[in-house]
Amino acid sequence: MSCSDLVSEYLVEIREELKPHVHGGKFFTSEDVGNLVRRINTAISLAEEIEEEKRSLERRDRLSGGRQHGLAVVGANVVAFPGHPGGGGRA
Repeated sequence: MSCSDLVSEYLVEIREELKPHVHGGKFFTSEDVGNLVRRINTAISLAEEIEEEKRSLERRDRLSGGRQHGLAVVGANVVAFPGHPGGGGRA
């Protein structure tokens, strides 16, 4: 599984597979049920990965006190590293 796998995609596929069974037009074989259980397990695993990532991000946010740890953006009118007074650098 990868981050590009979406839980919603798996659940939509499962729903579409179940639709023909709703009104008794089709019956499940034991193989069908086994495949359905595997697909549900995949969706559960993806959801657990997302939940763990969310908990990790929330924990990191709590530890940082809500501060954002990012790069500072310096505008055009700001000198990021001003020179020393007296017009020169260090010798």
